[in-house]
Amino acid sequence: MSSSTHSYYDWQVYTLLLAYDVAEPIARTDEERLARRQQDVELELHHIAHAILPANYRENPQLDFPPAVVMEMTRATLRRAAVIVGLLPAAEG
Repeated sequence: MSSSTHSYYDWQVYTLLLAYDVAEPIARTDEERLARRQQDVELELHHIAHAILPANYRENPQLDFPPAVVMEMTRATLRRAAVIVGLLPAAEG
């Protein structure tokens, strides 16, 4: 994973973690729940990525994503954060 890809992934993780912190705060001393939340967020981002990424990028993770894919990933991450904090309704289905 390139440095820019790693930084982008960190941004996605932190964005969703902060959204969950607003919606359902966890004490900073509750390390077990914090670790579980981080794992849950990473799994959630995995699902988001697999829903968006074309197969050739899923099969070749060393490829850099084109701008259109990065923009869609950004929209999906921000949309999810907005749902988490209650700014947008959850999708039905």
